This record gives sequence, structure tokens and C-alpha cells, in this order.
Amino acid sequence: MEIKDLKGKLLEALKDDDKRFCAAQILFALSISFGWFIEDGYRRGLFLLALLLLRRERLKSGVIKQWSGAALAAGFLLLALAAWVVFIPLAAGAEPFKVRLMSTARPLEIVLYGWGVMIFAKDSFFEKYFFRFSALSAAAYSLIAIVNRALLHFSTVRDDWLFDKHAAFAGMILASLLPWLLAAAFDKRNKNSVRIAAAVLVILNFAAVLVTYYRTILLAVMAQLFFALFITGHCFGFSFSKHKGTLLALLLLATSVPVLLYNTSATIKAELRDNIERSLSAGTNFDKFTTDRGEIWQEAMELISFRRLGGYGWADYNDFARIRKHHPHSSYLQAAFHTGIPGALLYTASIAACALLAFLYIVRGKGDPAISYAIFLGIVATAVASLLESYFFTSREYLIPFWSQLAILVSPLYSDSRKDL
Repeated sequence: MEIKDLKGKLLEALKDDDKRFCAAQILFALSISFGWFIEDGYRRGLFLLALLLLRRERLKSGVIKQWSGAALAAGFLLLALAAWVVFIPLAAGAEPFKVRLMSTARPLEIVLYGWGVMIFAKDSFFEKYFFRFSALSAAAYSLIAIVNRALLHFSTVRDDWLFDKHAAFAGMILASLLPWLLAAAFDKRNKNSVRIAAAVLVILNFAAVLVTYYRTILLAVMAQLFFALFITGHCFGFSFSKHKGTLLALLLLATSVPVLLYNTSATIKAELRDNIERSLSAGTNFDKFTTDRGEIWQEAMELISFRRLGGYGWADYNDFARIRKHHPHSSYLQAAFHTGIPGALLYTASIAACALLAFLYIVRGKGDPAISYAIFLGIVATAVASLLESYFFTSREYLIPFWSQLAILVSPLYSDSRKDL
């Protein structure tokens, strides 16, 4: 009898269009927020379930008509980039047409998620759950990552990170999720217990970043923290001067973790010493500072010069490069290799325009400051890390959450706030 009652209540709830839409929003928010590290099949399953809950009239957005000012520029750049990366590699790639056609699946899936953002990111309900899920995702990944590294005795093997990730990729995910923890820690709307837990997890996140042994990732996080110093007070009304004692205590705690790791692990000590030595050689030995990336970049630019307009499509970089590095160690060069110089320019302009848009939302108090704050700092991490590593054409687990977050900035969620921009 109880099962029948439950079934009846479920069917009744599904008849309510508003409840169905809220359930769909939750599923879609989950697919983005935890998409950084869950398998593609699970993420797609959540997205598909969300779409199946929608009635036909809900599939329409019409958000483009509402774009104006900076949002209009960012929105059209994102659309232009989407069109370019889908059609140009298909038309001008270096591989056989059948292979090019199959390779279109990844950029098409990213575009599909952008369309999903326009459908689901429409109100404060989505806003609330998207932030909560993103913060929970950041907490889970930071905690699991540092525990995993400890169990592996902080191994320097770069391919043994959790969820079958390479250290540089895992570090980029940690850097992308860090801003959600920072927002949770500084946002006065959260309970003190939540803010304290978030602050502790920020420290664990930083510790996990440290043991990736990648200066690129550490540099990206340093850039995030630098910008956070200037925008945190404006976003959350947090006064650094009024909380000197608390911040000093947190800083000491944050410092003690890497110091403890450094003094208890010979592996960490050796790796960090090497990184410090390479960093200090910036002005005297460029090849040592960049780990011989100069030669890699030079070869990448030579390859790009042969196919400036359309690039090589989604071909394997190693099929053309003499120096076998899988990618050119720069997202901007990688974009030019795969999609031509116009594609690289659209990629760079899209990231810059979205960063500016998020910053304008922060400065002018448009929308939820926590979301604009986290997205802006996430863009900073990607823009900086992209100078030395390739994240333009990498795993869907990174690409879909990243570009979905950028799409949120031009979604119906900000339709009211865009009028003044």
C-alpha cells in the first residue's frame, strides 16, 4: 500500500510542470558541478534525465534577444567560437573526412551543454543549487585528492592521480574548484560552521595543488589569490583589516600544512627544491625556467604557419610534431594548431570577454556575487595556466564544466542584470 502511495505521489509531482522543471534544474546543475571528475556516462545520464523531464515549450530560450552591451559581445564571441570549432576542423582538417566527422562529437557535446545552460539557468532556484553543488564538488575533490596523495606517499608519478587523471589535469581541476571554496568561506550568508569548514578545505586544496609538483598550476592559484584580494571585499562585504587576527591564524595554518609536508616527505622536498630552483632561473636561463618549452613552442608555431587559416582539425599533435609532447604546452598555440589562427583569436577573445563580463557583474553588483566571483577566478586560473599547458582540447570532464560556467554569464539567469551593462 505504501509503495502504491509513493508511486501515486511521484506521478502527481511529475504532472506539475514547475516541479518537473525544478527537478530538471537540479539534475543539470549536478551534471556541471560534478562534471569535473565524474565519468562521461554519468554526466550525460544526468543531462539526458533533465531533458526528459522538460515539456516541449521549456526547450526554448530566446535569451539572445536579451543580450546587450558587454553580454552581447561575450555572447556573440562564444557563438562564433562554437561555430568555428565545430565546422572549420570538419571542413579543413588534415585527417580523412570520416575521422573528422567522428571527431566533431566532443565540440558538439560542449555546444549542447551551452544550449542546456540557456534552458536551465533561469532563476534563483538554479542559482542556489548550482552554487551548493559546486562548493560540495570542490570540497569532495580537494579532500579526496589530498588523502589519495598521502596514501600514495606523495608519489611523483604524474599519471597515478585519482580518477585516472594526469597531475597537470588534476591540478587544473583543483584550481577551477578552489574559487567555490573561497566564496563559501567569505560569504556572510553562510553559517559560521560552513565558512570554517570551507576555509579548512581551501588549505587542503592548496596542499593538493602543491603536491602536483607543477609550477604552472601553482602559478594559476597564485594569480587567483592575487585577484581575490581585490574583489573579495566588494563581493561579500568582507573587511581584511577588521579580521586581521582570524586571517593571520588561517595564514599560519595554511603555511603550516605545506611546511609539514615539506619536512616529512623527502619526495616533496626534492620536487619543491627543483621547482624553486627553476623559478629563480627566470632571468638567467629561459629554457630551464620553462622546462625547455621554448623549443616546443617554436616547433608549434612552425606547424601552425603551414595551416594558418583552418588548422589541422582534431588530429593528433604527435602525428606532425618532431618533439613528442602530445600537445604544444600552450592552450593558445593548441587552439591555433587545431582550429587555425582565427580560432585561437576567438578562443582568447571569448575568455577575455567572459572575464570582463564576470568582473562587471561583480563591480556593479549584478546577480549572485558568489557565482560571478567563482567564475571570474576560475577563468583567471585557466587563462594563466593556458600560457604553459594545453587545456583548449582536453578531456570533456574539464571542458564541459568550464565552458558551461562561461555560458552561465550570458544565460537567462542574468537577463535582468544585463540591462545596465
